[in-house]
Amino acid sequence: MIKNSIVKKLVIYFLLLNIFTVIVISAYSYYRAKDALVKRTFDQLTSLRIEKKYRIERFFNDRILDINLVSQTEDVQNILSLLGNSKQGKHIDELIYDEYDKFLHKHFISGNYYKSFFVVNKQGDVVYFSASDADSLKQHRASVGNLLISNLWKDILEKPEILIEDYKLDTFTNLPAIYIGAPVYNEFKSPEGIIAIEVDIDAINSIMFESNPHNGLGKSGESYLVGSDYLMRSTSRFQDNSVFKTVVSTAGVDKALHGETGTDIIVDYRGISVLSSYSKVDIPGLNWAIMAEIDEKEAMIPIDSIRNNIMYLSVLMSLLLFAFVYIIARRISLPIIKLKTAAQNITGGNYDVFVEDIVSTDEIGSLIDAFNEMSSKIKEQTENLKLERSMRLSSMIDGQELERQRLSRELHDGLGQSILAIKMRLERIEKANPEKAKQIMEEVQQLFSDTINEVRSISNNLMPAVLNEFGLVDALTNLCREVSKSTGIQIGFNHQNLTQELDDKIKTYLYRISQEALNNIIKHSDARNATLRLNSDESYVFLYIEDDGNGFKYSEDRKLCGNGISNMKERVLLLHGQIKIDSDKHKGTRIEISIPLKGNQNG
Repeated sequence: MIKNSIVKKLVIYFLLLNIFTVIVISAYSYYRAKDALVKRTFDQLTSLRIEKKYRIERFFNDRILDINLVSQTEDVQNILSLLGNSKQGKHIDELIYDEYDKFLHKHFISGNYYKSFFVVNKQGDVVYFSASDADSLKQHRASVGNLLISNLWKDILEKPEILIEDYKLDTFTNLPAIYIGAPVYNEFKSPEGIIAIEVDIDAINSIMFESNPHNGLGKSGESYLVGSDYLMRSTSRFQDNSVFKTVVSTAGVDKALHGETGTDIIVDYRGISVLSSYSKVDIPGLNWAIMAEIDEKEAMIPIDSIRNNIMYLSVLMSLLLFAFVYIIARRISLPIIKLKTAAQNITGGNYDVFVEDIVSTDEIGSLIDAFNEMSSKIKEQTENLKLERSMRLSSMIDGQELERQRLSRELHDGLGQSILAIKMRLERIEKANPEKAKQIMEEVQQLFSDTINEVRSISNNLMPAVLNEFGLVDALTNLCREVSKSTGIQIGFNHQNLTQELDDKIKTYLYRISQEALNNIIKHSDARNATLRLNSDESYVFLYIEDDGNGFKYSEDRKLCGNGISNMKERVLLLHGQIKIDSDKHKGTRIEISIPLKGNQNG
């Protein structure tokens, strides 16, 4: 199984966290900046649209006021009168020139707003003047039915009011034209004709057309007018001869023609995505939409620059953070790696391991201190275990030797001597008389009886029969009585609440522990009195041994203690029990042992 180092994990985790953070912050910054830029661009377009709308509406309002003023002049009245008088012949044209030249000529050419000026009487006779003529006084005579203003003439005579007629295409010039007409009243307030002006399209274009890249619309921004037929009413920045020819059927135009005002990102008449601000133009008689637009691509140039800067900065920050995280990860992992190496050394049995102190007050520093303390404790405990193992082995061997010596001595001194005495007496029978032989046989019988008792005594010391036949209580009672009889030490034995049947192993070990404890009392304590107490509950059996002897200085980590105590502790440990030894000089000794009964033993 492949394991990743903590350095690699830390670097990967921190790098992923950094990338996630950078992406979130960058995306948030980018979209906030984009929204702000789009809003600012829409605000600029809206400001331009409002300004253009105001100017185009004012332009037409001024033309309406202008034609209304002209329709009330005496010059127009005189021209209408002369136009209907056919008696004066060619002299009439000169009179019309004179009337036009007095005021109207200078008025119509002063602002460069008009292309033609028409005067039409009720009979349909027309005289008109063109601003494009070199002398500006040349008149043209025609019948109204042959001119584009024929419908305007009829509408004004039917309903006398100032009217604006939307663009029409002149079939002779193939150019669009827009007219404004007003009724001319006589002294009886009755319309006797109309006057009309053809508005110069260049005057409208001068308001709407923008070609300067420094005007806030950049290279792709433009403002233009669209009629209800979705044809342009002002010149396009990108298409020549677009007036009344270029179709602009976009979502923005459609909304504006239906009276909506707003901003949106749409596809314009060129098929290009643009930011558009739109509304309807409030000009009487005209259903026009005004649009202010700029290509989305150009509008987004600043945000693209911001995006690129964010990306460059993000990459730079990621690299710097990567280097920083790597250094920090190395500093964090270095003591951990040292701890790992030290732990492997301990696993291999080398306990002389100490991790160098790293100046750190955090959890890693505490971990190093704890590890060094643990290593020291393990070394100490290992040495204690080795010593204890050596002592246990020595105790076992010494115990076996002592038992062999005791058994050898008893066999030699007791049983051997008895058998030798029997042998010698039996040899004397051959030479003895019958009476003496009878006496010898009686002596041999007595020796045999003593030998049997000696064998029984040896056997009881090895494994008392009373323990197996009558139980632990009788065996301990008998043991205390014999020790007391042979040593003179008053040994009392108490037992109570022995409700559980003890296992044979527990009985044997408790008996041997009692033997060992009494042996120690006999050999070392100089005690006059001793007590054994045995009791139990549902889970444990308890053995208490105490005396009033000299005692000794005892501690749990005491390394040089006798074989007797080691044997007792070993037997208690084998029974998964606990032993507590409380002793002090001149205050006696107290041993408390608790052994778990079957079902409560662990291990």
